[in-house]
Amino acid sequence: MANADGRLGGVEINEGPTIERIVEAPEGDLDVVEDTALPEILLDHVQEHGDDVALRWKRYGVWKEFTWQEYYDRVKQFAMGLETLGFGEDDIVFTIGYNRPHQLWAWMGAQSLGGMAAPNYEDMLPEAIGNQLELLSPKVAYAEDQEMVDKILQVAHRAPSLETIIYRDEKGMFRYDDTEVPVVSYDEIERRGRERFERNEVTGADLEERIRAIDPDTPAMLSPTSGTTGMPKRVKLTHFNFLNLANAAIEIDPLPKESDYFSYLPMAWVGEQMILVAAAFVGGWTANFPEQPETESEDLREIGPEIIFSSPQAYEGWVADIKAKIENTTRLKRWVYERAMSIGERYAEYITGDRRDEEPPATLRFKHWVAYWAAYRPILDKIGLKRAKNVYTGGGPLGEDHFQYYHALGVPLKQIWGQSEVCGFVTMHRDDDIQVETVGEVFPNVEVGITPEGELVVRGPVVTSGYYNQPEKTEEALEGEWLHTDDFGAITEDGHIKVFDRMDDVMELSDGTAVAPISVETKLKFNPYIKEALIVGDDRESLAGVLNIRFDNVAEWADQQDIQYAGYKDLTQMEPVLELIRGVVEDTNERLEGPSIDRFVILFKEFDADDGELTRTGKIRREIVTDRYRELIDGIYDGEETVEMDVTITYQDGRESRECGEMTVVDVGEPTALVGGDVDG
Repeated sequence: MANADGRLGGVEINEGPTIERIVEAPEGDLDVVEDTALPEILLDHVQEHGDDVALRWKRYGVWKEFTWQEYYDRVKQFAMGLETLGFGEDDIVFTIGYNRPHQLWAWMGAQSLGGMAAPNYEDMLPEAIGNQLELLSPKVAYAEDQEMVDKILQVAHRAPSLETIIYRDEKGMFRYDDTEVPVVSYDEIERRGRERFERNEVTGADLEERIRAIDPDTPAMLSPTSGTTGMPKRVKLTHFNFLNLANAAIEIDPLPKESDYFSYLPMAWVGEQMILVAAAFVGGWTANFPEQPETESEDLREIGPEIIFSSPQAYEGWVADIKAKIENTTRLKRWVYERAMSIGERYAEYITGDRRDEEPPATLRFKHWVAYWAAYRPILDKIGLKRAKNVYTGGGPLGEDHFQYYHALGVPLKQIWGQSEVCGFVTMHRDDDIQVETVGEVFPNVEVGITPEGELVVRGPVVTSGYYNQPEKTEEALEGEWLHTDDFGAITEDGHIKVFDRMDDVMELSDGTAVAPISVETKLKFNPYIKEALIVGDDRESLAGVLNIRFDNVAEWADQQDIQYAGYKDLTQMEPVLELIRGVVEDTNERLEGPSIDRFVILFKEFDADDGELTRTGKIRREIVTDRYRELIDGIYDGEETVEMDVTITYQDGRESRECGEMTVVDVGEPTALVGGDVDG
């Protein structure tokens, strides 16, 4: 007999996939909000605390503040100006640009008119932009600067629907009077909107009435997927989706109003959208925007935000920088750091490790407090995490070594798991139950199930209704109310979720041993000299690696060893560097629980999104990269001492060049012949 909730012996019997187990939020569900659209939350802030600071943007070295009232004024001016272009319900504004409040105002302006926003990564190539224009057929495009306007104009013929391009930065734009698609400044659009209010053509009450009439079930954002297997799809995410996820997130991790969030992840990333248009709205947080991409690190340190949400690549980069600086500091400082980290590592075992069910001894707590003020706090100040309270990583798995490292420093880092199809978040660690090997527990109002094949599936108010203009893709992803995540995982006895890898990425060696390559890759990247790694071995007898060095750190090491090199390509093949990295791989092998890496090469170029090797969020496009370097991989397994490669490299402006080179294949168990003696790795 079936249970009242439609489950039979833990197996789902409603329409949908066969599911062996389902878990829900440990704290129970919340009331579902069904009658509110995102711009309404903005209106509520204006009416309740309009003078609170909503946004900051650093301009010419000075942080300019915008209250909630000023925020809404900019949105309504842009919305009314946008309407003069014929923009209305169900229309799409295509946006591409850096982290600026203007792009956020453009999103909210479009939503206030019943339209939707389709953000894009600022470093996309023209061909990729053209693909998205064809898919979306937008009416209006927002572009940050001249370079981005040029990219859109280059492929604008692929979207006959595109009627206007709005640019923000006026530098170099004085020659764009006669273009295939009219080009208008952001200031001009706002001016048109202001004049409509001044002429009483529209009133604030008119716009407020329109905002409150928005159907929450209509799409607010068309967020891009990561595109690990092909062209990114566009996920239809409604006001209802965003608002209910934000309510759940705030319920789990509340913070006071005007807590600072630093916005520097690409605005096309769904996690950034969820915070900027939903969580910051619900929580009343202050969003801070850097002056330029080049000043992000400095600006982050100045703000020292309470809320940090970053990608695994950022956390890996910070660890690599810290370790590299420690290796090159004075002997005394290195000794203090090593003693402090020894204390931190023991302390982290009680917070997130094997001893998390125990209280840390009083003596260890005291030592950790001393170590915090002596070592951890100065380190955290350097990277902007000194005030961080709600610290999250998402968009991909962060290795356990990195995760434990931050907890050793006293940073309350939590793992988030999700994807674009669920507004970015499905699970998160709770304060009192952080398990390093999991991605946390399920959000309120959400259910996660697992199929007999080990695939994790999701249902709840955060799940998309499908992909824009791609019904066949929608049919593949949704089965009844359940979303297929294509993530291979497990559910622990206490309801935590584990994610091992993508279903298609799990490898099987020739002896039948299953390996999740990402678990090996993250361990390699815990070393400050490894930036990226591709682990291969499907149907092979052992694992092999194609590695990227972290150039700045390896270059500094080489300079200290008095090693002469001509650039990145030359440095990767220097015998001392090969031995350095061989030692790194050898140490990593000792920490692997399964098969080890037998051989590797250091690629003479970095994996790059412009070459189609990475997604714009920094994930390896595994199938594409493996196919591209098939001959190189075959050479590793054929026992070759060197392998040659000839590849096409693409630059951000679309230009291409060919790069040729020979790479040494390194046997991990056999030290390389060194020039100048031993290498201290």
